[in-house]
Amino acid sequence: MEQSNQRSMGDTSQSTSSDSLGSTNNQSASITDKARDIAGNAQEKLADVGSTVRERAGNAKDSLADALESGADKLRARGGSAQGSGGQYAGATGSSSLALEEDGRVAQVTNRVAGGMDATADWLRQADLEGLRASVEEQVKEHPGRTLLIAAGLGYLLGKALRK
Repeated sequence: MEQSNQRSMGDTSQSTSSDSLGSTNNQSASITDKARDIAGNAQEKLADVGSTVRERAGNAKDSLADALESGADKLRARGGSAQGSGGQYAGATGSSSLALEEDGRVAQVTNRVAGGMDATADWLRQADLEGLRASVEEQVKEHPGRTLLIAAGLGYLLGKALRK
């Protein structure tokens, strides 16, 4: 009798143990499913954010290219108006005045700068953002110190420009 009681107690503990294991398995499966859902939602949100960032970067790239072309046109217009004003610049130094004859150097510099701005605008329009990103990453990995100095210099210049 004692043996049958011990067997029935053992069977009860085994069934309780298997019930708790089944419950634990169900809970872990539920948690796993929830984790997969959360990971899937996070991945979708990241994809949406990534596409939004790419779209904004493309728009910024185009607007920067437009601004460069506009600046080049204005620079050329200023250079043309200076040439049309007789080709002389007058400057006052102390009590005397000095007349400078324009020999085409200012016009050459203006045209070079405007041409560079146009070339940069064209390059921006044709640039592949993924390729650009990859080249920047490569530059940072190969030359971190130089990249840091360039970033600091650009930050300083942008800070100066935005203060005014």
